[in-house]
This record gives sequence, structure tokens and C-alpha cells, in this order.
Amino acid sequence: MPARTQPYAFHRPSPASIQPTLDSLPAEILLEIANYLKSREDVLQLSRVSASIFAKVLPALYSDVELHGVIQCGRTLAMLECRPDVARHIRRLAVHPEDDVSPRAHGSTLRAWDNAGVVSRAIVKVAKHLDALSHFDWVGEDMLPDDRMWSELRLRCPRLAHIGTTFGCFLPRPGTSLLQFTGLTGFSLALKDGFYAHSLHLPSRESEPVFTRLWDMLVLRCPDLETLRIVGNSTEPGDVTRLYGAHWPKLRHLCLSALVWNTTPLGHLPQAPDLKVFLERHEGIETLHLLGRPHTNLIDLSTLSIDALPSLKEFSGSFSHLRMLVDRQPPPPDPNAQPPIPPLVHPPVQNALPNMNPALPPVDTPLAKTLERVSFPHAMHLRDLTPLAVSRVLVGLHSLTSIKATFSIQGGYDSNGVFRTIVSSCPHLLDLDITCTTRPSFFLDAFANSLRGLSRLRSLSLALVRMPGEEPMHLGAARIALANPRLKTFSIAFIPIHAHDAQDAAESALECGTFELTSDPHGIPVCLHVVQKRARCWPWQRAAGVGPAAGLAECEGGRDRVAVRRWVHDLRPSGHPDVRQKGLGELFVERSPAGEEARLMVFCLGLLGLTVWALASKALRP
Repeated sequence: MPARTQPYAFHRPSPASIQPTLDSLPAEILLEIANYLKSREDVLQLSRVSASIFAKVLPALYSDVELHGVIQCGRTLAMLECRPDVARHIRRLAVHPEDDVSPRAHGSTLRAWDNAGVVSRAIVKVAKHLDALSHFDWVGEDMLPDDRMWSELRLRCPRLAHIGTTFGCFLPRPGTSLLQFTGLTGFSLALKDGFYAHSLHLPSRESEPVFTRLWDMLVLRCPDLETLRIVGNSTEPGDVTRLYGAHWPKLRHLCLSALVWNTTPLGHLPQAPDLKVFLERHEGIETLHLLGRPHTNLIDLSTLSIDALPSLKEFSGSFSHLRMLVDRQPPPPDPNAQPPIPPLVHPPVQNALPNMNPALPPVDTPLAKTLERVSFPHAMHLRDLTPLAVSRVLVGLHSLTSIKATFSIQGGYDSNGVFRTIVSSCPHLLDLDITCTTRPSFFLDAFANSLRGLSRLRSLSLALVRMPGEEPMHLGAARIALANPRLKTFSIAFIPIHAHDAQDAAESALECGTFELTSDPHGIPVCLHVVQKRARCWPWQRAAGVGPAAGLAECEGGRDRVAVRRWVHDLRPSGHPDVRQKGLGELFVERSPAGEEARLMVFCLGLLGLTVWALASKALRP
């Protein structure tokens, strides 16, 4: 009897043999991966892997949305209106309606004066879907948005706690919905050029009712304010006496500029509260930015109480203001007070002698244990600021881990002296941002040698005017990486001559590069991942350090004006077994000392060959 055939059985693999895929990961893990990525482009590439991954990383992709120009604002807001499932994940929304309004660049026929109205009316339509919105910024220039935008945001977004706006050529009505918010934890106001051009910063029948309602909202209806930012583009300050009389127990971040800081004339008794009284009243301030020009609107912060600002972690302003904060001294003892009873055991007298000179800085300043980040946005002239003065202020800040400074080096000055001073005074720095706005500046190899003392440095940003005879940017970056192999990422930018401050230098950069260092398990540098951008300009412009007035920031919109190059630069020596040996052709075109020697040798051999050929041809003539 023939054997009975058994049907073929499909065997499923055991669960242990199944390899997990990216789609099978839970949304929580994918969100952690997305938050770990450094750039939004990387998050976008992750979301494009599959539809399921896109749905899982949607909160990370759209949590922070920033829109520029009426075209981008209109298209994105229209999409959000049709996609409530996407709009519900937005936590921060910033719109710049009057950016990139050139009809030639975008083919737009909208007039610039109507952009604010078009964008604000689009926000009115999408406000009902912004359930998670907690931070909204309106960054306009001159025109006002539709007031219904503020009304809809106030009614439709229950979590909205931080708003930002701008005042330009026109002020809103005193009864605007902008001034009817309650319970805000953050408020930002930027005063544009048109605000000062129309003298709206001066008290008048037009401006006083608006600012009275503004201070009423902040002082009376926002008792839990944590962040306050009021900045302007002019050196002519405005009066905010009402602000200095306020008290917010939870205030943590304060940024002020274009305001009258000292409301009391010299030689007079204080008639109204000023900035010093305000700072002494708010002991919880962790971030303080005083962005006025360093030589205008000065205030003597050295008269602050030594107990003021006990929690300050970040300071931005002029160097003179930081020096005043560091030099604060306790009040002199009252001569009429009864002297305390001396202890039974007196310390030796010689221990107190080194600090008896009041001209010397205290051994332990009030900010020594709290201040971690310092920024000097305006250029400091090194002819007035000696390395000794810098060292005197920074040497006592033991917790300092980040410095951002802008220098203007004068001719004949030792440009590397101030950098050596920073390195010796702050050996524990983790982040360093240096901008040099004038020529002569310094060479990258000399700067790399100055960084050897910062063994803990993790990030570096350098902007300078290119010196004549400077080596290519990536070779200077290689010197910096080899001098400080613990660096993770750093950037270098070549800027035009006489940039006003760090922001102006960043916007007008002619060439910039971003470098990511890769090391082996032993910490030895292996290679640099280079992304270099260069503004297209004529060779004589690049040699003079001027180039296009727009710089890279304005050239981003026109791809034909910016050259972008990405490659990997090997840092290992040429004899390393893992390094690919270069051919003769690569050696001849290499911009290095070896390439120069090879080209010189070929040139000499060519001259020798021509000489031999001339002698031989002469000898062979009859």
C-alpha cells in the first residue's frame, strides 16, 4: 500500500528568531531617538522611513514650528487647518510674516503692507486646532496683525502661557485683545525701527494709554511671570518706571534693552524705583541680559546689595556691567553700632593682611559659585581693555563654563594675549564663542596653540576676518582638532571687516564651516566631517575681506550664490596603515607644505629639462 503523502507544512519562526524592525518600536522610544537627533533635517529623514514611523515621530517633528514669509506662512497654516491631527502637536509657533517679501524671489504679487493681515487671518482659522500651543511669537516689522488673532488664541488655546509681539510704525488700540491675557508666564516685546522713527517711545496721548494697559496686564493680571523680554533697536531709551515697581516672585529670566535703567539723576535722592531696586527685589533671577550699548545708558551695578542676584547663572551685557557685579562689596560697618564681643581664640593677624587692600578683588566673589555662562555681544576694544582687567574679573568665577565674547583688535596689539588670558583664567570652559570684527585679527594656527589649555572644551564657535596668507579653513580646523581632541563640534566663519557685533558678523559671513570630530576608542582624532559654505564673490573682494554685502544669511535664498561642499578630512598621518595613500595627481593639487614642495620640485625639473633640451638642440646644430 503506497505511503500516504503528508501535506507541506509552513513553519513559523520562533519569536526569539524574529529580528525587531524600526517600525515595531513603540512611539516612546522613537520619540526619544528623535529628541536625540541634533537637527530638524535628521528628524525629517527619520519620519520618511515609513508611514507608521511618521505617525509616531509627528510630535517631535511639529512641536516647534517657525515660519518665514507670507508664502511659507500661508501654505503651512492652510495645511494645518486641513490636518488637525498635525496641528494638535504644535507647542511653539513663531511667524515672521514680513520676511522674504520680494516678488522677484518668490513670484508673489501680494503687497508687503497686507502680509500681516493675510497671515494673522490664517492663524485665526487654525487656532481652534492648536490644543497644545504654549508659546506663540509674532515677529513683524511695521504693520499690525488682525486683532481677531489675539482673541482666538486667547479663547481657543487653553495652554498658551507665553506670547511675544512687536511694535513698529503703529501701536495697537488700548482695547486690543493682546492686552487682555491673564496668567501669562512669559512675555516678549520687540520695538522695531519704525517705533522710534515715529517717536512712539516718548510719552504722548497715543502711546501712554497703550503702555498703561500693557503694564496693568503684566503687573496686575500676570503674578506668576517667569520670563520678561523687552528689547529695541535704538540707543535712545524709553521710560518704564512702572515696570521697575512691579514684583514677580517667580521671575527667572529677564532681558532688557532700549530702556532707562536709572531713573534717578546723579546727586538726587531716589524719587522712583529703578533697575537696581528691581534686581534687589527679585532674588530668583537666573538669566540677566542687559543689551544696551556699553557706552550709553550706564548704571552703577556695583552699588547693588551683595546679597542681590544669589541665583544668577547667565549674564549678557557689557564687560563693565559684569565687572561692577563682581566688584560688589559688603556695606561698611555702622560706626554707631556696638562692636561685637571678640571670640576667645583670635586668628593670627597675618592671615587677614592679604585682603586688607580694598583695591584688590575679593577672594570669593558673590557670583563665584553660581555664574555659569557669560556673553558680551558688543565689540570690546582691546586698546581700552587689557588682559589684566579681563583676568581680574574672570579668575574669580569658578563655575564659569561658557563664554561668548566679541573683540575689536587694534593695530599693533598682541591679538593672542586676550585668548591666553581667557584660557588661563577659565580652565574649565565647556563652550567658547569668539568673534573678532577687525583686521588684524589672528591666524588659526596661533589660535589652536592657545586652546591647548582648555582640556574640557566641547564646543567652539569662531568668527574672524581672514588674514592675508591664511591657510584654507579646513586645514586650520584640523589644527584646532589636533590641539584639542576632546572637541565634539565646532564652527569657523570668515566675516567682512568692521562688523558691529556678533549678530552682524553672523549675518554677513563670507565663508563658514561646520566641523564634527570623530575619534577612536582611545580618544585619538581620526577624521573631520566638514560642511563648508562660501558666498560667491570676485577674487579681489575675497582678498579684501568684503565680498557681497548680503553675506551667507541673505544668500541662502539664492542657491546659485552659495557654494556648499561636504567631505571627510582625514586627520591621521600619511603613513598610517588605514589611510589611503594619495597619488601623484592629488599631491600636486594639495594645498599643503608637501603639495607646495611637490609643485616646486616639478617646476625645477621642468626648468632643468628645458635647459638640457636647449643645450642638446644647440649641440646638434651643424
